[in-house]
Amino acid sequence: MPDRHQDDTTDLPESIAILVVDTKGFSQHNDIQQEELTVLIPEVLERAFRRCDLDELWDERMFPDSTGDGYIIGFNPRLLPAVIDRFLDALQDELAVGLPGWKSRNMRLRMRLSLEIGPARDLGDPRIDSPVGSAMIATHRLVDAEPLRALLDHSDPDVTLLAVALSDRVLQLAVVSGRTRRRVVSEFVTCPVVMTKKDFAATAHLHVPKMSGELLRSGLLGVQATAQPGEDSPDPAPPATTSSPVNRGVGSVSGTSNNVAGRDLDLSRHESTVHGDQYNARRDLSIMRDRER
Repeated sequence: MPDRHQDDTTDLPESIAILVVDTKGFSQHNDIQQEELTVLIPEVLERAFRRCDLDELWDERMFPDSTGDGYIIGFNPRLLPAVIDRFLDALQDELAVGLPGWKSRNMRLRMRLSLEIGPARDLGDPRIDSPVGSAMIATHRLVDAEPLRALLDHSDPDVTLLAVALSDRVLQLAVVSGRTRRRVVSEFVTCPVVMTKKDFAATAHLHVPKMSGELLRSGLLGVQATAQPGEDSPDPAPPATTSSPVNRGVGSVSGTSNNVAGRDLDLSRHESTVHGDQYNARRDLSIMRDRER
């Protein structure tokens, strides 16, 4: 770029809509699985865009770039209402279609997605794949925000496959303005996002296309993030099944792996004590004691 004098004015770049997706639990996969997921992410996005008749957006996307565990694209802001109305549901559906096959290979593909709009200039340098600036930073901060992570941490990993954060500008321009038809303001929950260490603060508007688990009981803001900033809580492993009877006796449960009535039990950090004939755990577990007859 040419040198600029400090008194020179600079033309404002055109505003671009920016979409970023990130994958939950990417680092919990092995190297081969990570390679497969990195290739799979843009394929899933493309299928979702075509599923909802947004071929134009995908074919004309700007600065597409893989982040390894995610993907970023820019697109014409006029398509923002259509993305909010149609693409979010299409992506949830596309992830649901692939879920059984990925699970059979011990892989998960659940996504966080953020949308922002703002000035972004292509630097014209072949060594730099995407623009820089506050809009780009905000999009990446929102997709990494703890409130958004909490939505996937506290929902059923087989049901809720996508969690979304819109920036305040996107909500105002596309939804509050009345330009969306299927989505209205009440389908988004406003949430502050503060990242002190990164000197970032913003307002996000959260949405989940398919609710499940704790999200249904507590709401999008009622769940508490258990992961540290920038980290994912692991999705629970499928529950083990057994036909063996539970031995009689009274035991106590403490920690993450214990012995109850002669049986190993994992209650994922819940701490309780078993007394009497029946024990009811938070996860609807019942241990019945045989009665002497």
